Amino acid sequence: MAIKFKLITRGNPGNPEAPKKHYATIVRPKNVTLETLSKRISEISPVNELDTQTALLTFAKIIPEFLIEGATVELGDLGRLQVSISSEGADTEEDFNKEMVKSCKVSYRPSVQVKETLAAVKFEKE
Repeated sequence: MAIKFKLITRGNPGNPEAPKKHYATIVRPKNVTLETLSKRISEISPVNELDTQTALLTFAKIIPEFLIEGATVELGDLGRLQVSISSEGADTEEDFNKEMVKSCKVSYRPSVQVKETLAAVKFEKE
């Protein structure tokens, strides 16, 4: 199986006079829903679809509880999730206050297994 892509043309926003270039972008055939995941998992495990869906819904509910504590959530062969923050800089530690923290986001770090799988992926132009 290959990841399908198409080409899009983009200009350089920093230099509108520069020639436009062509870049690959993934053609996404569909979103994989929680129901689709549950069905697929139940096909290859002894756990039925309803129990699988319940576990996945619970999983999605509790992950943020750990992330807002600043914890790294280890997901085994899938990888890990963690929160990162960005802030303004201060000249001294004393000048820094919590209002200088501007945002946080969730970062996904793939496992070695996921990285190896992605390294072997093939690409196909649509």
